Amino acid sequence: MEIGEEYERIKKLFDGVDENQLALVDGAIAEAARLRVELDRLHEIVDKTGLVKIDPNNPLRQKELPVSRMLPKVRANYTNIIFKLAGILGRSVEDEDLGLDEYE
Repeated sequence: MEIGEEYERIKKLFDGVDENQLALVDGAIAEAARLRVELDRLHEIVDKTGLVKIDPNNPLRQKELPVSRMLPKVRANYTNIIFKLAGILGRSVEDEDLGLDEYE
């Protein structure tokens, strides 16, 4: 998924919202789209590398990979923006609305 596609997907949820209000939240919509695409890319990395590197000779020796620290930060930022946008729409946000279903 590309940023433009995700931006349009989120913006479509605001169909019927006052144009001034939509203009006010346009940057938040764009940021949510960027964060969602970044989450997708981080998960592609996790699929290839995992979150922790384990020494094959000594499984007790482990090293946390940088992606394992980035993922929760990006996820929290994305979720925060989506909840704020949902508040503007006056809707409650369900897990499936976050678009994170495939990450569970």
